[in-house]
Amino acid sequence: MSTTTDAPALPTGYVQRPPTTADAAEIFALIAACNTAVIGRPDYTLAEVADELTEPDFDPARDGWLVHDRQGRLVGWGWSCRKGDSDTVDIDVYHVPHEPQVGRWLWHRAQHRAVAIVAERGHRRAVLDAGCYREDTATAARLAEYGFSVATVFNRLFIAHDPTTVRAVPSPGDGVRIQDMATEPGTRRDAWTVHQAAFADHFGFAAKSYADWTAHLESQSSHDWSLGEVAYLGPTPVAMVLRSHAFVADERSGYVWLLAVHPHWQGRGLGRLLLRRALAADAHAGRRGTFLHVDTDPRRPALGLYLAEGMRPVQVIDAWRRIVALPGEVGGGTA
Repeated sequence: MSTTTDAPALPTGYVQRPPTTADAAEIFALIAACNTAVIGRPDYTLAEVADELTEPDFDPARDGWLVHDRQGRLVGWGWSCRKGDSDTVDIDVYHVPHEPQVGRWLWHRAQHRAVAIVAERGHRRAVLDAGCYREDTATAARLAEYGFSVATVFNRLFIAHDPTTVRAVPSPGDGVRIQDMATEPGTRRDAWTVHQAAFADHFGFAAKSYADWTAHLESQSSHDWSLGEVAYLGPTPVAMVLRSHAFVADERSGYVWLLAVHPHWQGRGLGRLLLRRALAADAHAGRRGTFLHVDTDPRRPALGLYLAEGMRPVQVIDAWRRIVALPGEVGGGTA
């Protein structure tokens, strides 16, 4: 990463400032244009932009930057967002194609802010993560130039629901009890327990307290506790699923946001049971289909499960990562 003394400058007359919630529509228009240029369609909604601006881990006064040109048009948007109190920070940048200098300025600013976020929390290294559509070769080249490399690959999967066919809701097997998260609020803490244990070694995971976990979920406009279920064996919570409305507005489809089986109870068909129940619920709600995202880590069986249930990849997103050693750490480098 370049030092502050050789930081790129914005073009003369361009203005940068932090975002406010009133900027959501303008930011959405920029993101939609950037998405369309790369994958042929917007892959975002105005509600999702508004959610990002009010995300509990995001401080708009310090973590985001809008860049306007001399005519006052928004030509760039970038941000850095911590992941709890971990050493990992997500970063992202959007800019109009004919403004590469704006892009360089934003990527530099986002990386330096990410390192500062981690240093403020006393860590000895900063892990910088950025997602990139496989089709976005320009951003991929920029990330490689900055020392990022692809750490894992996420697939967006989709399955269509046939409105002429009734998808049966599978009943739990012997000894398995299902509780929903809306009428049984205590199941939410059980869902958190399962999720934290199941995802502890997953790419990009950052442990959260129960209060922070629920605050993050509830900050999303697409969140709905009535779309969550927890599976129990006796009194023990063993698996959880939480759907959301994230893809309803633009795709008329459901979304499996979280699906987790506690490590002690994996391999018993619990994930398959909750997935099938989620798909059936979306079908019964009249959804066109169901989406989910999955890390293609070959050590885990999740991708195979989803493919076996009829889901198919519709978008590939590369997860790029850079590890920056902070002063005092021995070793370090780029992941």
